[in-house]
Amino acid sequence: MTNSTPPQSAQVADWIRCDGCKHILFNRDFVRNAKVCPRCSHHHKLTAWERIELLTDVNSFQEVDAALSSFNPLDFPDYDQKRAKSMANTEMNDAIVTGRCTIGDISSIVAVADFRFMGGSMGSVVGEKIVRAAAMSLEADQPFITVSSSGGARMQEGLLSLMQMARTCEAVGRLAEAAIPFISILTDPTTGGVLASYASVADIIIAEPRAHVGFAGQRVAAQAQVSRTPANFQTAEYQLQNGMIDIIVDRKELRTTLIRLLHLLGRS
Repeated sequence: MTNSTPPQSAQVADWIRCDGCKHILFNRDFVRNAKVCPRCSHHHKLTAWERIELLTDVNSFQEVDAALSSFNPLDFPDYDQKRAKSMANTEMNDAIVTGRCTIGDISSIVAVADFRFMGGSMGSVVGEKIVRAAAMSLEADQPFITVSSSGGARMQEGLLSLMQMARTCEAVGRLAEAAIPFISILTDPTTGGVLASYASVADIIIAEPRAHVGFAGQRVAAQAQVSRTPANFQTAEYQLQNGMIDIIVDRKELRTTLIRLLHLLGRS
């Protein structure tokens, strides 16, 4: 375990266009507002390190298993090149960061996905890091908190990727047996095998406003000739209405909400 600092950010433009309302925003104010548009409240994607900074106590995060890296078990075309490109762009070895931290002085274990790394897809390394983080939580009797942002299972790893759904569910199932709190935060997007596994079996499931949350997307539904889907189909709001998540929380309130929940769950 090592004390970790986030990768250095690249030079950014002074202005940015909101993906929601298309208004031009002053980038410095946009970042200070946790990348939430002040006009339309659209929640833009955050990197794993930005999430960690947002949720954890200052200088409390200690990364583990940072060196774990995947390989190409199926000799899948272009997979090595895509991984190398993601590693260069993110300065990460795979799509998730795990470690120990405190949140409101409550010792916790966190696992935070980064959509920039091959769409946050769950391959063998992501699954292994979730399993190890859950094991740390169990051993230390500390709450486990995951932040998901993923397009689903990593198809380039085939069955090894699909196996992670069962492995991660089994790992967090041990936390339930030990009455250790597990909180899952769903961000835009959380889909496919990640949603269908550990992200949906937590004690409390939180989502950010208007996040895309669903198993298969609209295009897949159309191919399956599924018709008459609601206008808000596969949004956080739709999942809340149908009992799939527990609460929708604005990004700027996530840390406060986590602290309150951890206290309610008997942690101090």
